[in-house]
Amino acid sequence: MKKRVISLLIAVLIVLLPACAQSTDDKDTQNAGDSSGSAVDSSVEAAETERLYPDLPDKNYNNEAFTILVSSNNEYGTVKDDFTAEEMNAEPINDARYVRNTTVEDKFGVDIKVIQADLGSDVGYNLVKTSVTSGDFAYDFAMVCGYAACKLATQNYLLDLKKVPYIGLDKPWWDQKANSDLTVFNHLFYTTGDISTADNEATYCIMFNKNLITDLRMEDPYELVRTGKWTIDKYIEMAGSVSTDLDGDGKYTKDDQYGALIWDDTMMGIVNAAGEKCSSVENGEIKLTLNSEKTVTMIEKFFSFAFDKTRAYTYQRYNWDDKLLCTMFMNNQALFINQLMQLIPKLREMNADFGIIPYFKYDEAQKEYYNTVGSWHSVFLCVPKVQKDVERTGIVIEALAAESKYTVTPAYYDITLKTKAARDEESGEMLDLIFQTRIYDLGWYYQFGNYNESVMNLLRNFQNEFTSMYKRTEKAAQKMIDKTNEAFREADTDNG
Repeated sequence: MKKRVISLLIAVLIVLLPACAQSTDDKDTQNAGDSSGSAVDSSVEAAETERLYPDLPDKNYNNEAFTILVSSNNEYGTVKDDFTAEEMNAEPINDARYVRNTTVEDKFGVDIKVIQADLGSDVGYNLVKTSVTSGDFAYDFAMVCGYAACKLATQNYLLDLKKVPYIGLDKPWWDQKANSDLTVFNHLFYTTGDISTADNEATYCIMFNKNLITDLRMEDPYELVRTGKWTIDKYIEMAGSVSTDLDGDGKYTKDDQYGALIWDDTMMGIVNAAGEKCSSVENGEIKLTLNSEKTVTMIEKFFSFAFDKTRAYTYQRYNWDDKLLCTMFMNNQALFINQLMQLIPKLREMNADFGIIPYFKYDEAQKEYYNTVGSWHSVFLCVPKVQKDVERTGIVIEALAAESKYTVTPAYYDITLKTKAARDEESGEMLDLIFQTRIYDLGWYYQFGNYNESVMNLLRNFQNEFTSMYKRTEKAAQKMIDKTNEAFREADTDNG
């Protein structure tokens, strides 16, 4: 029965995705669905000719439990869970996860169990730490938020993924940008890829109101992006000409129109959008790189706009969650929103059309656009250091990751995000670009010197004091980096 369900879902995916969906983590690799050898027939089999398969042994574990811990920070009151799917319910992502899970369970004779932890960055950390120190083999692998993964890595509670048997990190179902940005001294203790959609939802982007663009006869944002002219100066120019005191009371409040609705976490995206990082990895070692000329200039330019309360509305000063944000944008009260991909589905009921574009460049000479994967919002895969059968763990992880590329990613990316949430073909083009140009900044994940909060506090307090803020924290940040580098140098990569 499971094989029949799997085949039917794959047939549906192929009908809905005639171009054969590509991974958000590696667009250069072509792919298609899996026929499972049943009645989906020639259309499925033809589409399968270019599918890649993981290099895994033929194993059967006699229905042994395979336990996955999922944990995340609290954003919308629920844990980010990439694995729970108890039955088919016609919801594309759920059904794709069900197909993936049952395919791997059938092939390797395992019984996937998901333990959903409470919300909070310390929860996943404490659960994995306790399991490792007690040696209870509670979790075969875990998906925990970035802050937790970092602490677990530096305190020697995780296996180096490069040493886990059968995990092929060079394969297209793993995010090569994450692998590169998160590797320190050739150790990679946590990463992401097609196995999870949380990294996609945590990716920064900008949404714009298409009606306002048309009504005000502004330049096409899509064309600006394509021609490399989408810069911070262009953003400020466009956003600076939109504001209107709609109710005529002489004040700018939530009832008026703005050039942009500004999110606190935008500050980390501003730094990365210029191609800069809070911390970079150079010759394998973490370096503090926040205080660059480009960073200072980028922030000062942004503040020249964001501090003007007649042009920009820093909505979290008035409403911490996104309820006010969504209401104002859907009421045509802003040209731009600087936010996350996970906001997009919440705008489905918006009557006015909106588009999706990347964060802007520093200037036109900058070769690429860069889009942050949020530190608070991130979730990474990691493997607790104490394992009952590390070979089995590697096999099942790799199988889940590979299967996700052909089930979960199409369901999320092409059906849910591109087709249901986005409003036009151009947004699909922009989504491709955004996912291809992501940045994973260790400085934000490790919270070196608490710079992530400090740069946000400059915006929160309307203080253009980056240099003095940086100097106050520089020594403490460097001390944290030195300690982290030392932990990675001495990392015990014995997989036991």
